[in-house]
Amino acid sequence: MKMIRTIRQSFLGRIMSLVFLGIALITVIVSSVVLFMSKNAFAETYSRSQEKVLLRIKDELNDFHESLVNMTEAIDSSWAFRLFFSDNTELDNVQNFQNIFHMEQDLDASNTSGIDRINILIVGTNGNKYLSRTETIKASNEQILASLPVQKAMQNPDQIHYTYSNGAYTTTNQNTDVIIASKALYYRDSGEIYGVVLVTLTMDDVRRYYDYFVSENTDWYLTDADGLIMCSNRSFQIGKILSEEWYQKTKASADGTYIYQIGNESVSVLKQDLSYFDCSMYGVINNNEALKRLYNMPLLIMVCIVVGCIILLICLFLIQDTIRPLNKLVKKMSESRIDDFHDYVEVEGAVEIQKVAQTYNEMLDDIQSYIGELIETQNMQRKSEIKALQMQINPHYIYNTLASIKWLVYQNNIEKTTQTIDAFISLLRNTISNTDEFITTEQELVNIENYCLINHTRYGEDIAVEYEIEPECYDCMLPKMILQPFVENAFFHAFPSGKKGTIRILIREKGQYLQILVCDNGIGMDSTTAKISVQENKEHFSGIGIHNVQERIQLLFGTDYGIEITSRQSEGTTVTIQLPVMREKDEK
Repeated sequence: MKMIRTIRQSFLGRIMSLVFLGIALITVIVSSVVLFMSKNAFAETYSRSQEKVLLRIKDELNDFHESLVNMTEAIDSSWAFRLFFSDNTELDNVQNFQNIFHMEQDLDASNTSGIDRINILIVGTNGNKYLSRTETIKASNEQILASLPVQKAMQNPDQIHYTYSNGAYTTTNQNTDVIIASKALYYRDSGEIYGVVLVTLTMDDVRRYYDYFVSENTDWYLTDADGLIMCSNRSFQIGKILSEEWYQKTKASADGTYIYQIGNESVSVLKQDLSYFDCSMYGVINNNEALKRLYNMPLLIMVCIVVGCIILLICLFLIQDTIRPLNKLVKKMSESRIDDFHDYVEVEGAVEIQKVAQTYNEMLDDIQSYIGELIETQNMQRKSEIKALQMQINPHYIYNTLASIKWLVYQNNIEKTTQTIDAFISLLRNTISNTDEFITTEQELVNIENYCLINHTRYGEDIAVEYEIEPECYDCMLPKMILQPFVENAFFHAFPSGKKGTIRILIREKGQYLQILVCDNGIGMDSTTAKISVQENKEHFSGIGIHNVQERIQLLFGTDYGIEITSRQSEGTTVTIQLPVMREKDEK
């Protein structure tokens, strides 16, 4: 993801984006213009061609209707059928078999081409039934005679009626969508109805008439006068009332082709009324989908992409001489910190890039000069701070120490006096006379021991000092006078009013850190006071504050190092000083 973002923001990435953006705009504009100009013409032309197909379907359905008319007339005029469904006829088994044989011959002789595979059921008012297929009739005579197709036929016996039904009378069509064609059989002289012919058309039977019309963008519907869908390639809509907007606009119109804009879709509706069926036939064309398939939009987009790639390669070839020196310049600039700003770039390429390269080389000279001055300034600042620290020994501390020595002299305690004077001289030498910024841990511990000896001389030995130093830490380098403020703090704040206690100094290596802990079991303090003590610039008897030490450490080593104080009231305080591990040889 990061690499993609970098490419996109680069000069080359912007050129590629610009080229592809131009190609995309051309593709959209050209495609939109072509589609807009050809949309209406295509819709009209395509609809006219499909209208001819729909008229062919209409002719074939009318031919089917004529075949049904011929078949029903042949049945109605057959003496065998009239004899079979007559109330006054009593035949034995042989006569009945012979009569059925003649019935089948008369049915075969009728013009039934195209309906020979269709289920034909004839139900008589005398209770007899004839079925052209060998299967089981699941409905009783009463149920059949009471069904809607039979009622329509009896109400108007001169016409063939077509009725949608969700299930017919035999086992194969009991639970399927069907269209039932019904025609009453009656005596011409008296008008008495003696039977009804029921022809069951499954959806597959009707599909063979319209199947070549439908496609992914073309639908076909057959509806009755109430808008009920009797048959359609969209099988899930069969048996429902057609409520689409195009139907509401077209249902009262005459036969023909109509083009509507419904929402974002252009729709062509082809309507043909089937008067013999008392139905209407609709062909619905989605012009947008048909247009997509005609123009093959994926191919058009692919051609545009190929052309765009070719143009992009040409552009890359032409600007390569410009980009190469620019890339070199960018690489040098990104690596300049690694090379300490000494790696100059070659002045080449276009005039503008040469000017940038020349300016960059001059900038390197200025940076090197500035860095040298900055380093020299920082060194001088650190030395000044060390000198200021060395001069920060509080005069009151010196006066009090000399007064303690004077008191020892009055007591004639020569040994104690000598030890105290030697410790004081050593402490002054290491803090004031020694100008080194870093000393070894061993030297710092000597200063602390001298400081503690002086304090024991002045205030007594109620406060013990213990040392736990790892042997490998003695030659580690650390800033001078870094421990004294914390030991001093423990002496004068952790144990007030002559309270006894212990100060422990622990120095150890912990990974890449030199960790120094100054712990006491004194009165402690709350966390807020501990935090303030690090930030507050407050001097102690020696003149060196904790805040001063914190700033000095972070000035020398960075913010990853410094002081942390943890304390609990009545339990004591622990000061943790974190420094980098430096050996005496490293310092040299």
